This record gives sequence, C-alpha cells and structure tokens, in this order.
Amino acid sequence: MNDGLYLPLLAALAFCQHLSQREARDVSGLLLNAVVTSLACLVSLLLGSMMLTLVAVPHSMLLTLLVHTGCPLLLFALLQRYAAPQINWLGLRWYWLLLDTLLLALPLFWPDKADHALRLSLHILLAPLLLGLLLAQFATLTQRLARCNLPARLHGQPALLACALLLALALHSLGVHLS
Repeated sequence: MNDGLYLPLLAALAFCQHLSQREARDVSGLLLNAVVTSLACLVSLLLGSMMLTLVAVPHSMLLTLLVHTGCPLLLFALLQRYAAPQINWLGLRWYWLLLDTLLLALPLFWPDKADHALRLSLHILLAPLLLGLLLAQFATLTQRLARCNLPARLHGQPALLACALLLALALHSLGVHLS
C-alpha cells in the first residue's frame, strides 16, 4: 500500500470529523475527544488483530473487513452500556469510530511486504496516535488562526481548509519517503 496516498486520507478524515464536531464543543472538549477517539481506535484495532490471529482459517479480505467492522461497533456498545454519560459528554460517536477504525485498518487489507508482522504491529500502534494528533491539531487550530492577521476571506473554514491541505501535502511527502 502506498503511504503517500494513505496518510493524507487521515488528514482528510480528521478535518471532516473536526468540522462535524467543532460548533458544539470547546477546545478542551475537542482535545479530550481526540484522545478518546485515538484510544478507542487503538483498542479496536488491537482487538481485531487479536481476533484475526486466533482464527485458524487463512485470512481473507472479507474476514478482515467483518472483524474490523464488528470490533468498533462492539467496543462502542460496551462503552455505551457501561459509561454512556461519559461517552456522550466526550462526543464519541459510533459512526466516527467505525469510519476511523476502518480507515486505520486499511493497510491490513494489503499484506504486500516481507516484514509484514513488524510493519502491521507498528501500524496498529502509530496510526491511531497520528489520527489523535491530527484531531488535536485541528482542535487548537481555530484559536491559533484567530490570533493571526489573515485576510477577511481566509477566516473560519477557508483557513481550516488551507491548513488541512498543507497537512495533507506534508503527510503525502512523508508517506512517499516511507513507501
């Protein structure tokens, strides 16, 4: 899988997720949401990977998709059952958790390297952390942009979009070097 195309997708996902949540949340709430989302995705990816290693049948793309679709939904159902007020206050939504986990699990569908086990282990640990950092970046970006002397037409969403494009280009460059 080409990391130069994959890493900008994470920036786009974090940008879309931020736009859907920023009106109703303050910066500290958005930062907590970034941490919770990152940890929930990490737990979901770890559960899915453990379930796939416990299955004795050869892994197919359909089985991997089913496991990595079921794990975030199961995790969210458990969190909703045992910690519903906290989950609602933190702004964790099942559809974002599912979309985040499926996008983060995308490289697991293409085992194309000889160092497959090490690469997947690093990916499972680092991809949710990168998503959490991107969400935290967008959470604090609005305040930082407000302190800048930007032209009037670059205030608000146009400035956020420009920053998202710059982040996507930087992640593309990083991904090209990693591939």
